Amino acid sequence: MAAEKAVRSHETRAVIDAPIEDVWKALTEARALARWFAPKMTVEPGVGGFVLADWVPGLEWKTTIEIWEPNRRLRLAETRDRVMSSSPVDEPLEPCRLVEDFYLEAEGGKSVLRLVHSGFGSSEPWDSEYEGTRAGWATCFLRLRHGLERHCNEPTQNLIVTRLCYGVPSGQALARIESVAPQPLEIAFRGGSHLCFLLPERNGSIFTVSVQPSPIGSVAYVEILLFARPDAEAAALESEWRAKLAQLFPDGPTP
Repeated sequence: MAAEKAVRSHETRAVIDAPIEDVWKALTEARALARWFAPKMTVEPGVGGFVLADWVPGLEWKTTIEIWEPNRRLRLAETRDRVMSSSPVDEPLEPCRLVEDFYLEAEGGKSVLRLVHSGFGSSEPWDSEYEGTRAGWATCFLRLRHGLERHCNEPTQNLIVTRLCYGVPSGQALARIESVAPQPLEIAFRGGSHLCFLLPERNGSIFTVSVQPSPIGSVAYVEILLFARPDAEAAALESEWRAKLAQLFPDGPTP
């Protein structure tokens, strides 16, 4: 049975110099979630409610709220039978129940946030989902911590640009994107097909790249968190990166 194969889990932990109440809001309020997770968020709070993350058309993630203990614990769950991707090729998976358990506690005047993401299938098709979410949560927690600690009261713009990389493996695609990354930069995280760095000349804004394996080659996601920057700058940066990705990966449309 599929449930018997759902044996894998991974854990992500962050120590955040912010009140637990602020971290809880960042996990459970749509406007606060949109500052570090997906650009468009919808939350129906409480047990039986849901969290819906929307990055781009075709890439939405909806989970059901099963545990809601303010400032202590949040559990989100879903049953997945497809790879979540902007790829035009549908990739079926053995159905598995995935659970995200978020735990919050105080330690030394700071907030400790811990996530246990469990239920991943043990079959090979689940490998990229398992590895991708493990590195993905590390970059997400970095964005969350950085925003709360350094830019809590600043307006934030959350941008995403995607590209289908036909015939290009994920590792090669990541290397191409890194070769044209804005300078100067400070590497904050590197793991698997994920890269996250800070832009000191843009008020410490965060630039994240993730590349997902796909039957067509790979799919690239460039996410940019801009803190207290003009709207015109955000629009120009988004246009610039659409053009860069089209030049790097010319064979195929933007999803």
